[in-house]
Amino acid sequence: MTMKEELAQILSELPDDATWDDLLRELYRWKKITHGMSEEELAMPAPLPENELNAILGRVDSASSLPDDMRNTKKYNPGNYVTLGMVAGAVAIFFAMVFPPLSWAAAAVAAITGVIGVIHKEEKAWVPILLAMVSLVPMIFIFGGAPS
Repeated sequence: MTMKEELAQILSELPDDATWDDLLRELYRWKKITHGMSEEELAMPAPLPENELNAILGRVDSASSLPDDMRNTKKYNPGNYVTLGMVAGAVAIFFAMVFPPLSWAAAAVAAITGVIGVIHKEEKAWVPILLAMVSLVPMIFIFGGAPS
């Protein structure tokens, strides 16, 4: 049986008022779509039982929803101060042991822009402040840890 014949058979078995979701459900039932299926589900004979089909569709639906945090760049829009502070903090950490004066200047910029971001209630404004503090740790060990 060709793909067109199989599809025609599936379509003919659908009710006249079927939706696109109904069609997708039947395609999953007959394993014409295998996205989101485990190895055990792929080994099961077609058509899939209703409970297995619901489990697969539930996983597919949950996998398509994005978490509501900063990994979802459509929802996370850092402010200008936070962005500048994060860049300065990264520079400060990178140059902490290589060229300390640049690291100190970048740490100061990161801390100041982080505080301004907190005042302006920007998202994740604490990150530049943390980066500034982390960049100063090597200097604390160098100047504070030397025995006298």
